Amino acid sequence: MVLRAMDDNTKEMLLSKAIDLFYKKGYAGASVREIVKSVKVSNSILYHYFKDKNELLYVIIERIGRELIESLRSIQNTYSDPVEALSRMIITQVSIVKEKKKEVKIFLEEQYQLNEIYKKRILKQHKEIYSIYKRQLELLEKEGRLRDVNKAVANFAIHAMMNWSYRWYKEGGSLSIEDVANAITDIFFYGILKR
Repeated sequence: MVLRAMDDNTKEMLLSKAIDLFYKKGYAGASVREIVKSVKVSNSILYHYFKDKNELLYVIIERIGRELIESLRSIQNTYSDPVEALSRMIITQVSIVKEKKKEVKIFLEEQYQLNEIYKKRILKQHKEIYSIYKRQLELLEKEGRLRDVNKAVANFAIHAMMNWSYRWYKEGGSLSIEDVANAITDIFFYGILKR
């Protein structure tokens, strides 16, 4: 049992250091040697847990994607009002930046470094995320609460606003991440022009 805990701890330390380095240097700029050196283990230890550097990247991206999907599904199951559910989903997804800014950047910017097998798996994850939002837009339409807009464009617009907030959001700035999330939700629902 102690050996298993040590194994899990070493794997998590490797993931943590890889996250730090991929965030700072990008996937291409970070080497396996730097990752293992910062954890004070040999290259062979990394290959005990991961087939290669690309699998390490995949695990990081898959994990944050899975966490997001679980959160979104939980919201869908908790809130019966589609407006409230969609609002909570947007706030939750934007607010992930507060705790997981590095992982979000890697998720959005480094997925293109994955080999074809891993890319297909992550694309499936992305499609699942989009389908969750699509379902909410369909519920709004069914209730007659959605304007006559193209739902695919609306879905991509939500993601465009949410996904890039991590690039310009500054922790300790004049807005909290919650303020940003609420503003994005408000702009998505009501636009920017006075009525």
